[in-house]
Amino acid sequence: MKFKKIITLLFVAALFSACGDDDIFQEDPDSIVIENFYQTQSDFENAIRGVYSRMKTTGYYGGSGAAQDLIVVGDLLSDNLITNPNGRGTNFQSHNWLYNDNTLPTNMYLQSYRAISRANLILENIDNLIDSDFKNTIRAEALALRAALHFDVARFFSQIPTQSAGANGSLGVAYETAFDPLSAPARLSTVQEVYDLVNADLDLALSLIGDGNSDVTIRFNQNTIRGLISRVALHQGDYARVISTAASVATSVSPAPASALAALWTSASSDGVLFELPFIVSDPLLDTNYSQGSGQSLIPEWSVDADFYATYDQATEPERIAAYFIELNNTGLGEEWILVNKYINGALQQGLNNGRYLRVEEVILNVAEAYYMNNNEPMALQTLNTLRNARYSSFTGGESGDALFDAIMSERRKELAFESSDRWFTLKRLQGVSGIPAAYTQGVQRTGNGHLSNGGGVVPPGQTLNAGDFKWQLPMQQTWLIENPNLEQNPGY
Repeated sequence: MKFKKIITLLFVAALFSACGDDDIFQEDPDSIVIENFYQTQSDFENAIRGVYSRMKTTGYYGGSGAAQDLIVVGDLLSDNLITNPNGRGTNFQSHNWLYNDNTLPTNMYLQSYRAISRANLILENIDNLIDSDFKNTIRAEALALRAALHFDVARFFSQIPTQSAGANGSLGVAYETAFDPLSAPARLSTVQEVYDLVNADLDLALSLIGDGNSDVTIRFNQNTIRGLISRVALHQGDYARVISTAASVATSVSPAPASALAALWTSASSDGVLFELPFIVSDPLLDTNYSQGSGQSLIPEWSVDADFYATYDQATEPERIAAYFIELNNTGLGEEWILVNKYINGALQQGLNNGRYLRVEEVILNVAEAYYMNNNEPMALQTLNTLRNARYSSFTGGESGDALFDAIMSERRKELAFESSDRWFTLKRLQGVSGIPAAYTQGVQRTGNGHLSNGGGVVPPGQTLNAGDFKWQLPMQQTWLIENPNLEQNPGY
């Protein structure tokens, strides 16, 4: 226990210092002895905030400038972005699916398990608190964080349950439920086992959370957990669970109105946000994943695909277009680009923006899709219109059948672009789903456009990643396999 307490105290102290984690963990654990940590409410408050803070690190939801974070990696792996040759070529290999066990698209794996270890340390000591609403809230947060972190690892590094007929029986990921800095965990035998554990943690968290944190967006609360359950259940094809758990969130929490989108994406407001990671002046800037600089001197790493941009209606959704994109004419280079604008502006300073991990807009889309797949098209349309009424000055609507599914998928791609890797996970999870238009089960089929706003320019070599390709599961890094002989590499690498 002494070793555990020392490690945690060093981590908590790091939240208020300029030292990086590498500096902290080079300290001799026996040089500082704290016997009484995890005793007070303040101790647990600091510890749970430490788990959230871990999620802001490079490779998870940080701003690395290397395009390896959750806000960008799924868009560059799919078909929303095109590498801009005027940038530094960040993550170019991943954009063309050339990653291997030495070069990964993201460092999420390590960052997730570091955060998981901190959540487990809280859970192991939670009974030092007396029974109370505070204790239940902290325990619920730690459980839900543990589930969310494992889930994110699983959907990148393992198959998604709806991805193929045999996905549930394919190789899972390690699910850590205890703090052990010397452990060398093996991957679970199946994806089904991983999702069972994720759901067990989320269900217990939901039963404990009550009204805890209901007044904030920077901590998990009941709506956050319900939203997370809907995200997981959609990946499992458990549409009844999506509806029963999250329909109440989709109807009780209003999406950000079009008039508030500019403020939302400068972090001046949090309309519709269910959980966000607050970034402060000392934190990395999220916009550096997409571009550096400002104004005419902006140096883009990524351009938006011209055909994707054309799906937005200039006449009926100008607010969403202005909040999401910037059209830049670089006269020096004689090039025009469509660039990502979501993170360029900030309420406190340029580029300083919160990480929006979960918004009600996603939950609305989850529920709309679930109603459709559950053969309730009227409720699917009604739920979809909740979002469309907040985005458009007018729209035709009234779709049914394949056209309704198309409308749900179109809104999903447009609304959630550039913030949670949703496009990659959507194309991945739909590959094995029956009863939907065939176009959604084919994997990534890029347009052949280049980096310019008219679709011209440099075309990336990678254009097609077929459904069923082994590259849909990211590789275990070679150094991990060497350090932990219990790990197993994904097939194909």
